[in-house]
Amino acid sequence: MPTIVEVGPSGVRVLNVGSDCRPDDAMMSAALDGIDDTVALFDDRPVAVTDVWRVVMASILSGRRDPVVVLHPSWWSWARVQRVVDAAAATGRRVNAQSRSELISRDLPVIEIAGELVAVCHGPAVWVRCRDELAAVEEITAELPGNDEVLLDVAAGVPGSASTAVAIREILARRGLAARDVCLAECAAAALAPPRWRPAIRAALTVSAVLVVLTGLVVVAWRAPGRVPVPAQPVTAADSTSLVEGRIAVAIPPHWLVQRITAGPGSRRVQVSSPADADTALHITQTYAPETTLAQAAEVLGRAVADQPPGVFVDFRSADDVADRPAVTYREVRAGRVIRWSVVLDRSTRISIGCQSAPGHEDTVRAVCDQAVRSAHEVGTASRG
Repeated sequence: MPTIVEVGPSGVRVLNVGSDCRPDDAMMSAALDGIDDTVALFDDRPVAVTDVWRVVMASILSGRRDPVVVLHPSWWSWARVQRVVDAAAATGRRVNAQSRSELISRDLPVIEIAGELVAVCHGPAVWVRCRDELAAVEEITAELPGNDEVLLDVAAGVPGSASTAVAIREILARRGLAARDVCLAECAAAALAPPRWRPAIRAALTVSAVLVVLTGLVVVAWRAPGRVPVPAQPVTAADSTSLVEGRIAVAIPPHWLVQRITAGPGSRRVQVSSPADADTALHITQTYAPETTLAQAAEVLGRAVADQPPGVFVDFRSADDVADRPAVTYREVRAGRVIRWSVVLDRSTRISIGCQSAPGHEDTVRAVCDQAVRSAHEVGTASRG
């Protein structure tokens, strides 16, 4: 029988009946708070996040030699899941990762309540909404075909989750939908007992394509090969879907191609590209910067820009306005493309939106760019996707 570990959104615990393994609360908080970062603070000193996760997993798996099943929120990014899987695998055990909704039901809709987010899950699709957007949750759930029952997954330790569950039951009842609470531990005991459990790491952790539906429209996390460029045309921003990545959420055009860049030159970033025009794209980065101001960010960026070769970063403005929002702006000029960067600050996160176009065709991405900058916001530590 494998050891079943629930990871996130607000804690880490072993679900097996009779288990009393639990990591140190401070260490667990540091691991979850820093899951999207390379360094976290623990006992007021910086430590590598990978090391923190290894300590957490080693502490709860102490004395066990069984394979491990990691149950994670369905809206978590591939990078988060992989970080936890790697930490568990460092103990020398075989590791399998599975989303909460997939474990609970492959047929019925599952609504996960966590932090500031509510995720509606049905099969491989996941729609993510803020907890104050329950009307949208109602619409999404009601439009799912052939179901009159919805399963509610209320994660332990999430403040306000019980009241949110009550509100969801009420709005779904108006649609004639019954909402039934589920217990993750009971689902795990039933679904992962032999012979159904498979020890191999899920293919979703190794394939290069990840399908995530955030607001009812498909966002594909891979770059389609062999795209044929077409003449640049202005892209309208009439429709959008929410990309939740790390600490932030940003509105992007539906059906644009999402690629997470983690290697090569430049910062780690998300690139969102037009499927019709290879030169049109958004670049999105984020930096955890608590207790800093936009003016301080401008000073740091100004020095970094000044250190670069002449002509690469131009038109630097320490105090600008983009989409009715204070921003630091500059342009990055590369061979065959220009990227207009806007840097904004929301709570503890500095968000950079780069709007790429062919030289002389900046207007083709302006509407999408303004929409992204206007919408970019921090979604909170407990709800990072």
